[in-house]
Amino acid sequence: MSMLKQLLRPISYLLISLLIGTIATLVWDSYENIAVEKKIRSELKKEIEDAADSFKQFSRTPTPNEVVLFLKQFSASTALSSKIIAVSPDRDTKPEDKDFSFLFTYKEGGAQLDYYIVNRFLQAELDILETPELVFGVFITIVVFTFIVLYTEKRKQAKAMQQQFDAEKAELKQVLAEHEAQSLLGRMVSTLAHELKTPIATISNLVQTLPERIRDETFTDRFIMLTREELNRTQQLINNLLAYGKEIAIRNEEWVDLAGLVAGQAVKNNMQLYLPVSVKVYGDVFYLGLLFENLLRNSHVAGADKVHVKIGADQTGNVLRATVSVEDNGRGFPIGVDIDTLLNPFITFQSRGAGLGLYLADKIAAAHDGKISLYRLERGAGVSISLPRERVMTHG
Repeated sequence: MSMLKQLLRPISYLLISLLIGTIATLVWDSYENIAVEKKIRSELKKEIEDAADSFKQFSRTPTPNEVVLFLKQFSASTALSSKIIAVSPDRDTKPEDKDFSFLFTYKEGGAQLDYYIVNRFLQAELDILETPELVFGVFITIVVFTFIVLYTEKRKQAKAMQQQFDAEKAELKQVLAEHEAQSLLGRMVSTLAHELKTPIATISNLVQTLPERIRDETFTDRFIMLTREELNRTQQLINNLLAYGKEIAIRNEEWVDLAGLVAGQAVKNNMQLYLPVSVKVYGDVFYLGLLFENLLRNSHVAGADKVHVKIGADQTGNVLRATVSVEDNGRGFPIGVDIDTLLNPFITFQSRGAGLGLYLADKIAAAHDGKISLYRLERGAGVSISLPRERVMTHG
């Protein structure tokens, strides 16, 4: 099948070239025929006019009728009879259009003759294809065939180069992806090691001191508090890393009381909570909990002791959306830092933390058809969560 296709391709190229060459030859032949016909008509007219001038020159003042009669006899008795006919409009019948073509009208005084060319004669003069026209047709055929072959080969080469380029691009993209994945893995391992080192060291020191001071109630209370805090921090890190490493698929959605989610986190981080209205959010309770857990933990690490949750609305085009804003009174975002970059993974300005909190919060919001944006306050930081209006319900 492939060999047949390869054989048919040059044949089709040749047929196309012959067709174009034939058309070009016919066009040129038509152009030449127009010029030849114009020349024949001009020569016939001149020959008749020359004959009339000769008759008038050698005759003694002939009348117009005598000149016309002479021309009619001259046209019928000489070699012109196979080429033209002369017709007196007032006495003769007009010839058939299919056999004759009008040439010109000769006028002499008040008399006149209408001359017609014999179509058979004219057609015989025009139907001959001469050598230059045939050479031109062959030349056009060769040029077109060569062009088609070269163009096809160029297209093949371009297609092959494009395929090679695409293959190299895909290979490079894969190498970059692997390199990025290795780099990311290294950052994750480094972050995990750094973040686990502190709580492990803290708990280890407490455990070593515990036997000597086990009866010290103040020490044991502090031991329990610090151990719980460090374990919570470790658990938060592990949850974040687990959520980072997979796509968030929302399967179990329900109306979740926002106060219940935020209040527990505020208590855990020793912060006062201001939530003026009762709000419910439709989504996955686990992921929504992880979202606000990360936001309030960031506020706590930034030194905040108060958190204000506000409910509002914004207009995006013709779509009305609800906003849940979390504002704190901590140190806020550093001056000179592009706050949008803080939504990227492993980007943080805190001395502690893996830089996953805001990234995961944005990822969870996106899974709920929402988006997070950051903004600065005069004192503190603000995080706005934009959600579809139908996902947020307020009371009182």
